[in-house]
Amino acid sequence: MKGLRHSLSVLVAGIGLVPGLHAQDSASAVTTNLRVYQSLAASLGDSLANLTSTVDSPRVTVRIAPPDVAWFLQDAVERPFRARNCIISAGDSARYSVEFGAVEMKVQYSNLRRPGIFGSRVLDRMIVLLARLRLVDRATGVVLMTGERKAFFSDTIDLSEIERIEHSALPVTRGALPPEDFFSGIAEPLVIVGAVAVAIFLLFTVRS
Repeated sequence: MKGLRHSLSVLVAGIGLVPGLHAQDSASAVTTNLRVYQSLAASLGDSLANLTSTVDSPRVTVRIAPPDVAWFLQDAVERPFRARNCIISAGDSARYSVEFGAVEMKVQYSNLRRPGIFGSRVLDRMIVLLARLRLVDRATGVVLMTGERKAFFSDTIDLSEIERIEHSALPVTRGALPPEDFFSGIAEPLVIVGAVAVAIFLLFTVRS
């Protein structure tokens, strides 16, 4: 009898403990959507920087379009060139000319679900950056790269993280939330309530 009573007590206590632990463990590792975009832009910039010569620390001009995303992508695209000892220059006399045009930037959330009966709700996140790239060596007149390139990032995050990882002033950092499936939204809470009711009933039955 004591063993059964102890097991039921653990079951009821676990309802409050498990979600809190899950949220605490996952919160610190989630990168904001803005930071993800910057990482993706840096990876595309790196693909261009790898085509340049590092001899004599060449000068590079980097133009980002459209203007409303340039302010938070500019440094990310330039960073790989600096890592290769290139000098970022605003003048037209630079040896290399880089054009980076953001064609598509989107955040997609999908598959909203609850991994376990007592777990917090999670969903899949995908962030896509499609850019039109052009790299010209002005010294030789050779176009080293031209065309569209895509970079993307995906992971799984807690639903509770959405407000923190999005930027209220930047629409490109926000995405539409998917509808919750029937089991997670309606049936699952009923299962939880039913389980608690049964546990309480059995607990008092054992006592009597």
